Amino acid sequence: MNIGIDIDDTMTDTTKLANAILHNEYPNLNIKDYHELKKEDFIKFCELHLPEIQKYMVLKDGVVETLKFWKKKGYKIYIITARGSKGMNFLIPITLEFLKNNNIPYDEIIFKQERKGNACKNKNIDIFIDDKEKVLDEVKKKNPNIRTIRFLNKKEVSKHESVRSWFEINI
Repeated sequence: MNIGIDIDDTMTDTTKLANAILHNEYPNLNIKDYHELKKEDFIKFCELHLPEIQKYMVLKDGVVETLKFWKKKGYKIYIITARGSKGMNFLIPITLEFLKNNNIPYDEIIFKQERKGNACKNKNIDIFIDDKEKVLDEVKKKNPNIRTIRFLNKKEVSKHESVRSWFEINI
C-alpha cells in the first residue's frame, strides 16, 4: 500500500501558528489568514517567519505513532507537499530538518507539488491525506480510484472521507 500525506495542517497545525504570528506582528492588517496575503507579501512573510514557525511547530497527536505503525505493516509513505514552490526553496532544508528532528518515518518526500494529482499518479498512491478540499478534488480527478481522506480542523464538512484526528484513520 502506498500512502501520500501532506504536511501543513495535516501533520501539523502550521496555519494556526502562522496566523498567531501574523496577528501579533502585524495587528493592523485586516485579514484572518496568512494565505490571504498578496503573493509577494506571502513570500516575504514566509521567508521572515517560517524558520521560527518550524522551530515551534508541533505535530498533531498520533502522527508519529500512526506512521510508524504503517511502516511496520510494510506500507510506503510518501510526503507530498507544496513546500519549495513559488520561489520558496529555502523551505526544503527547513522541512527536511523538521522531519528528521521529529522522527517522522517516510520513504520519499516530493516537494513543489501545488497540484498533487500527478505525484499521486506517478507514485501509485492508494490513499492520499490532505486538509484542503480543492487539493483532494484535483487528486481524485486525476486518480478516480484513489481513496482520499480530508483532515478537518474545524466543524467543516467534506465530500471526501473525513477525520479530525490521526487516531481516526482506519487503513
